[in-house]
Amino acid sequence: MVSQACRCLCSGDWFDEAEQLEFDGLGGAAAPIPPARFSDLLAYSTDMGQPLRGKAMRSGDLWFLRSEASAEKVQVSLFVNGIAIEHKGKEVRACFSPFTLVRNCKFQDSSSINQLSSLKIFKIFFFVKNLCYFFGVSADDEAQADKDRQLWVSSIAKAVHLVTQSLFPPFSISCEPICAAAVTSRRLMAGYVLYHSGEDVATVLYGELSPHTRGSDLARLAFYENEQCQRLAMEIWISVASNCFEKVGMSCTCFCINGHDFSARTTAERKLWLRAISNIKVKLQNSAPAPSREDLAHYREAIEEQVRSLENSLEGRGPVDSLLQRIEWTRTEVSRVSREAEDGTCSSSISSEEGLGTAAPRSGSVFGASKLHSLSIPALSQPRSVAREASRGPGTPRREL
Repeated sequence: MVSQACRCLCSGDWFDEAEQLEFDGLGGAAAPIPPARFSDLLAYSTDMGQPLRGKAMRSGDLWFLRSEASAEKVQVSLFVNGIAIEHKGKEVRACFSPFTLVRNCKFQDSSSINQLSSLKIFKIFFFVKNLCYFFGVSADDEAQADKDRQLWVSSIAKAVHLVTQSLFPPFSISCEPICAAAVTSRRLMAGYVLYHSGEDVATVLYGELSPHTRGSDLARLAFYENEQCQRLAMEIWISVASNCFEKVGMSCTCFCINGHDFSARTTAERKLWLRAISNIKVKLQNSAPAPSREDLAHYREAIEEQVRSLENSLEGRGPVDSLLQRIEWTRTEVSRVSREAEDGTCSSSISSEEGLGTAAPRSGSVFGASKLHSLSIPALSQPRSVAREASRGPGTPRREL
């Protein structure tokens, strides 16, 4: 929205005011291991046009902000995996993905006097799509408005968390190497994460963090097809200059490494990943020698202690079935992605038919790297997932619930 509307990381001049709300279109030294076959990787669609599940958990009137001085009252309904917004008989439905955050906002210029000065603002940010919606809550008194806003924010954050947890297979963070996989001999910690691997795709990968070796100033973050660590999907090299940070949002599980977006299963696991990477960066910055076997044992013991402390924070696995549609890639689609990668036109991080390859840093930061579009609600004539299925050819990924 406007720079006046939010005292957040996304604050900036990235709003073009629309004439009216638009509801018509939603816009190491180990032996080499074989790379994971792209078609074998577990992936889910993050298309916002997917059907919403069940009945609305919460409904009510909110103000939809079009600018710092203009808003429209809309009817908002929250579902277990998304949100529906109704205005003047038209409805927009947007499905959440793990790469969605919600947080409170404030008007940056408190001296501005307008019709919205009494509203309590919050935003829903689909950050991998650069789509941000601002809503305002009004009430008879400020305390009640604050309370109502917090209920909306916590309810939306819980729904996003349920979507995220539903995509993870059952697992526990592991610190011990696998005897059958020599490449894991220097493992510090490993566990599943969700990776934003391209437009409308979230891939489930098994990440493994290893420290630097003798003669090297780089630590390794490898991602495998699954916990057996037999097929490498991609790898990221951690240096002193590596950019690693968390996304700021209510109970947000997302974090970024060298421009690549990930989501952990819980906020505790997100903190554990970032803390372990931060500790490695400190050692690299101080030119510490490569850790010995004894050092690795001590590091693992410290991490395992943290893992034991966060086990109680796991709120169960969430729904039995995934709340997003599973992607089943056809042989033709894999070949198409390979050709696009060779031509340099592939939008995802996939580098070949056989795997994701090395993840090169993306240019810019998610926040402020590119202008966000108008705050007009990206509407929907029909869900994109439905539209794609209607015209699905042999080269289109097949999606199944």
